[in-house]
Amino acid sequence: MRFDMLKYRYVFSQAFLAASLGAGPVAADDTAVSSLADMVRNGTAALDFRYRLEHVDQDGVPETALASTLRSRVSLASAPLAGFAIELELDDVTALGSDRYNSTVNGHSSHPVVADPEGTDVNRAQLEYRQGALQMTAGRQRILHGNERFVGNVGWRQNEQTYDGLRLQWRGTPVTLDASHVYRVQRVFGPDDGAQPADWDGAVTLLRTAWNPRPQHTLAVFAYRLDIDRSRNFSEALTTANASETVGLEYRGQWQAASVAAAWASQGDIGDNPDNYRVRYYNLEATWALPALRLQAGHEVLGADSGRGFRTPLATLHKFQGWADMFLITPGDGLRDSWLGLAGERGSVNWGASYHDFRSDERSGSLGRELDMALGWKVNPQLSLQFKVALFAGASGSGYRDTDKAWLTAELRL
Repeated sequence: MRFDMLKYRYVFSQAFLAASLGAGPVAADDTAVSSLADMVRNGTAALDFRYRLEHVDQDGVPETALASTLRSRVSLASAPLAGFAIELELDDVTALGSDRYNSTVNGHSSHPVVADPEGTDVNRAQLEYRQGALQMTAGRQRILHGNERFVGNVGWRQNEQTYDGLRLQWRGTPVTLDASHVYRVQRVFGPDDGAQPADWDGAVTLLRTAWNPRPQHTLAVFAYRLDIDRSRNFSEALTTANASETVGLEYRGQWQAASVAAAWASQGDIGDNPDNYRVRYYNLEATWALPALRLQAGHEVLGADSGRGFRTPLATLHKFQGWADMFLITPGDGLRDSWLGLAGERGSVNWGASYHDFRSDERSGSLGRELDMALGWKVNPQLSLQFKVALFAGASGSGYRDTDKAWLTAELRL
């Protein structure tokens, strides 16, 4: 979906003004309304502003990057009428000051990549129906599965990843079902094409069912089919090489202060994917909650076959394998990530730190190490601040460069 930028910025500004005049969110009734007028009158309006200053220093790239960006979001939601409701969300990403970074669209190739291109677009436009445990959503929507290791919204980036299609959910007890058919993925590199495609067209099927045999224990089974269409504007590496079929299962359980998560998956090529491969995925992690902090440890393996590694192109990848985002595409020899973490909070302040050791799966050679640290402060219910650092040291001969990143983020929700 493409829009004339000047015309669309005008539409965004009018929606922004309408939400502002609404004096913040309007509380919607829990009961359904009886007319279209009440559907609008009893709806809600919300504003969200997220400013981020991101600095990147990467060996082998002539300049350092300094990205100063603001994401402005207006969200409108109707009250339910006979089970139906409408939600609309508009986003605008603007670079403040000099855009001294490679957004993948602005052509600043002498700077490291910060994938936050400027633009205005419809982030969500969905029609929703709810009846008891059943929920159906049609249109452009947010889809998150589990911990977002395979399907997520990449909420870390300023332009969120959303999906055009139909989703059916059944939130029963003890079984839940989730099935989606997606014909277009709106990626974080949009709304306009650049070095990366702004969206993927194709036939994407996302299936997941979860069973809770007892409280705080969940077993889930999933199947994901990503048939990505060819594009004459982009190479196979950026499009059809992501066509795959993945099946797997995961378990999460908690016993008082200890919790465990484990997952297994198998992946192979489909459609127009130029590669012929079959790879495996494994993950095991544990958390111990102590009075003042949480201890975490994990080991994740993304296997490889014939020079092709296990891929999760729809995942919220920033949450996994280190915040420096060095392994957004799995190396041809696969990847093993062994990590340790600490996290805690005191009042309105939270903090965390983790250490990663990266090795290839097939040859067990070192790829590098990374230290991540974060400090957050929830100033009040509307305003939150966060400072993060990622320090990646590439192993000699691995091909991965030393990279330091730092972020300062402020988010205001009205």
